[in-house]
Amino acid sequence: MTAKIKTPTYMILVLKERNGEYEYYHRSVHELPDAKRITMKKYSEHYLKSFYGGKAEKADGGYYFFDGEVFVRIYLYQVIERKEYDILRHYLQM
Repeated sequence: MTAKIKTPTYMILVLKERNGEYEYYHRSVHELPDAKRITMKKYSEHYLKSFYGGKAEKADGGYYFFDGEVFVRIYLYQVIERKEYDILRHYLQM
């Protein structure tokens, strides 16, 4: 019996925040331990839900924080190569 080697998947995640009349984009890179065990979408949703910590209300394709004052949604998630991850992690939050 051969053991399966778990190869990590690397992704970039971009969240779009709307705070009043202002919009912001938050970029981060992540290493997923195994592409088959956790999907990028599930991981992104979990990260988004806990982005500001505290209470989050799901609506309109994203989450409202601080009693509806701040709205954050997933703008983009994409697989990247290991070498891209190694470079970006020095400049973006993880």
